[in-house]
Amino acid sequence: MRTLMIRSLVVSSEALEDEEIPLRRNLSTENLEAAIANGDIVWIDVNDPQDEEIEWLENTLKLHPAVVSDLKREDRRPALMVYPEYLFLSLFEPQIRLKDIRGVEIHCLVGDKYFVTVRQSDTRVVDNAYERAAQIPESFRRGTAYLLYLTTQFVVDTYYPLLDQISLQLNELEERILTDGKPVSEHAVYRIKQQLIALRQMVAPQREVLSSVIGEERLAETGENRDLFRHLYERLLRVYDVIDSQRDLSSNVLDLMRTQASNRLAEAVNRLTLLSMIFLPLTFIIGLFGLNFVTTQPEFQLPIDGALMFTLIVLMTGVSGSWLLWFFRRKGWL
Repeated sequence: MRTLMIRSLVVSSEALEDEEIPLRRNLSTENLEAAIANGDIVWIDVNDPQDEEIEWLENTLKLHPAVVSDLKREDRRPALMVYPEYLFLSLFEPQIRLKDIRGVEIHCLVGDKYFVTVRQSDTRVVDNAYERAAQIPESFRRGTAYLLYLTTQFVVDTYYPLLDQISLQLNELEERILTDGKPVSEHAVYRIKQQLIALRQMVAPQREVLSSVIGEERLAETGENRDLFRHLYERLLRVYDVIDSQRDLSSNVLDLMRTQASNRLAEAVNRLTLLSMIFLPLTFIIGLFGLNFVTTQPEFQLPIDGALMFTLIVLMTGVSGSWLLWFFRRKGWL
């Protein structure tokens, strides 16, 4: 039989009153079952769950079939489901994959004496929260609700670096447009907008989950726990507001890019128009003297030598063109 990929932290219920709390790590499934039956505080972390791990959790914790089905999927929205013996909720850790942001799902089961996380091995926040709890065994004095708070806190913290990175990219694009005046591809801005939409779709339902957690007596039965989750809820509200402000900024950058493109087009059209106006008198003069004049009758013959006439025409075209060029430059149109 394949060895179950389960790690655990266990604190005996009798040791919670001791000054130094002994912490046991990575117990066997038989010892975990005994610890749960004894009422010890247990954190069970399942990485890359397979059917064997899910079946063991189902049998040990008497999970509802709907919960078992959800543990095998990764397409759920963050939600809080309340059962008589435990609570089931899902969180999302945002990660960048090939310049796209996707949410890696973290399933949490919260009982009176046990806390279970089921997730993929690339979810770093659970590793961070798990190691924090292992380093500070006193965390188990505050119950499983605090372990959930610790995990959720690390999840919320992952949004800030991503938003800072997006903000930096938008500011660089805006500065490049305003300072250098060089055209910037709209594809980069649209990719940022898609990233913000993905973050917004993750934050909005998690905000509702935390709002429900605050009202759930088993998780926020004490004022201290309620304040902790309320603090996380307020932080998610700020993250949501930052996402909206970044979306507005990305729209402003797009408008700025389009405005500059329109200005460049208008400037090119103006220059072409002025150049055509410079050559207009030249075309008129040359066309006029290019007409076939009647020269057989003396009264219609021009009293000017051909070479002199040619010189005068060249001078007229050069002077008229130069004067128009000087005039447009003086007005700042060229």
